[in-house]
Amino acid sequence: MYGVLKPDQGHLPLHFSKMSQLRAVIIDDERYACERLKKLMFPFTRIEVTGYFTSSLKGLEYILKNKPEIIFLDVELENNASAFEFIESIDSHNYKPFIILVTAYTHYSIKAVKHHVFDYLLKPVDIDELRDTIERLLEKNSTAPKLVIPEFSGLSKRESDILNFILEGKNSREIADLLYISLNTVHTHRRNILKKTGARSVLDLIRMHAG
Repeated sequence: MYGVLKPDQGHLPLHFSKMSQLRAVIIDDERYACERLKKLMFPFTRIEVTGYFTSSLKGLEYILKNKPEIIFLDVELENNASAFEFIESIDSHNYKPFIILVTAYTHYSIKAVKHHVFDYLLKPVDIDELRDTIERLLEKNSTAPKLVIPEFSGLSKRESDILNFILEGKNSREIADLLYISLNTVHTHRRNILKKTGARSVLDLIRMHAG
């Protein structure tokens, strides 16, 4: 089963102008996950979800034909298929969309970095984390920003604790529960960590830490 698709309206350039609408496709072997993410995307009017697929093969066929700008991709797909094999198939066609992995598993983040994934969201997707990802994606232009080496020593004790949890793959709700603080407080600390380290996303922090 897969989502009802609208007719393709032409391929927009991958390096889009500020006013262009972007097309997104969701691929997840669980239909509920596809439908939930599509609903979460509703407030982001700059992005149109043109379809979703529980079959990665049908999804790949549609994507290579229509070339959407954004792909939301589960890591562990049906029949033991892998998101990283999926990405390699896309790369082999000289096509570079923004790929956002959406998964319940934390141990794929380093592999995601190696496959040049734009971002990595943990299920259940937090709407604030999704908003941060979308805002950064919309701001991105044809020249990728240069990563700044982080000053981890400039973080407070609480920020360092939260950074360690982030690097372990924990989402904001899990961190709030572990530290007995509010979700809003975690979001504030996350923003401060990104500002102090010069990182633009969690994946940037992982890249910096790994480097």
